[in-house]
Amino acid sequence: MICPRIIKLNEKDVLVGEEQMIGYKELMTQNHRTLFLTGQITGEADSRHLLMALDTLSDAPIRIYITSPGGDLDSTFLLLDTIKLIKSPIITIGEYCSSAAAILLSAGAKRYLMPHAKVMLHLPAGQMGGDAKDWDIQHAEMQKYKNRIVDILCENGVKKSRKEIVSFYLKKIF
Repeated sequence: MICPRIIKLNEKDVLVGEEQMIGYKELMTQNHRTLFLTGQITGEADSRHLLMALDTLSDAPIRIYITSPGGDLDSTFLLLDTIKLIKSPIITIGEYCSSAAAILLSAGAKRYLMPHAKVMLHLPAGQMGGDAKDWDIQHAEMQKYKNRIVDILCENGVKKSRKEIVSFYLKKIF
C-alpha cells in the first residue's frame, strides 16, 4: 500500500509525485514511532537500526507490533539487546508470537495482546550431526539457550518461577 506524502515547497504544502510516495510501514515509523515485526526473525538488522534511529530523535515510546512464527535465537538476542540498550520505552503488542517472537514480546516495558492473539513458546530446537562428542557439545549449547531464554523471561517480569516456566514450556505462558 502506498501512502501520499506532503512536503513543504515555498512554504506551501505540496503532494509529492507517485514515485516519491512512501509505504505504510515507513509512514507509521516516521509519524507514529511504530514498527512492525512480521515473518521469520532473521539476522537482518533493519529492526535494530530503525529502533536506534528512532531513539536518537526522541525518548518517546516506540510501539512494536509482533506477528511472527519466531526464528533464529541469536538474531532474537541481538534485537533484545537493542531494545534494552535504547532510552525510549518499548511497547510490544502481540498478535501472533511463537517461539523467539514470544521472547521479544516479553521485552516490552508495557506489553499488550490483541484479543485473538496467540503466544506459544517451546524448547529450543535445532539439527544435530556428527559423532557422540559433537552431540554432547550441541546438547550443552541447547541447554545454554534454554537457560538463557528462561533467564530473559524472568528478567522481563513473566509472572512464573523458573521451575514453572520450564515445566510449562510447551504451553501458553503469558
